[in-house]
Amino acid sequence: MKTTMSDTDQPGHVSEEAPAEVSVGRRLRRMRKNQGLTVAALGEQAAVSAGMISQIERGLSNPSIGTLERLRVVLGIPLTAFFEDRDDGAPATPAADLVRRADQRPFFQVGGNGMSKELLSPSGDHDLQFMIICVPPHTRSHDVMIGPGEKAGLVLEGRLTLTVDERATVLEAGDSFQFDSRKAHSVANESDESVRLLWIMHTKPQRAQF
Repeated sequence: MKTTMSDTDQPGHVSEEAPAEVSVGRRLRRMRKNQGLTVAALGEQAAVSAGMISQIERGLSNPSIGTLERLRVVLGIPLTAFFEDRDDGAPATPAADLVRRADQRPFFQVGGNGMSKELLSPSGDHDLQFMIICVPPHTRSHDVMIGPGEKAGLVLEGRLTLTVDERATVLEAGDSFQFDSRKAHSVANESDESVRLLWIMHTKPQRAQF
């Protein structure tokens, strides 16, 4: 049975099995309040419904990367701020803006199909972001964030189908790719084995089109 990941957030239930959703929601609420924004005001500026923001803050929804990008542009924060607790009053960890230690990678799932991402980028607001993505068997992404910049990647394990502007290409482990991120694109795992890939994005979120 095929599952689908879309830019539509997947509702869920708060439980011990879903700590990531709760943590993201807690951080979102704190940063929103620190900037004096109501849920309605943030939703209007980010083009995300107030109801969805409320669900995310309460840990009842697993937000997509597209939604987090919309929110973070309005809040003026890096994407990693949703996945890390930073004490602005504490001294910075040496090389924290240069190095991401292997045991300090934020890990999270997007949507409701088990597709997961492991951030590799160091802390901070960077135009270049990279991560490891795991795509479960018979899973397809769509409605991904589209905007000025480039995306690239390297298939680490498995067999991936990359579609850019309706042109599908099958990639094996060791194959790499790069394309203009303004073009419609998606990835799919049509096999019975999981796919792992290095995913690289160079974008300008403040000018991105959603």
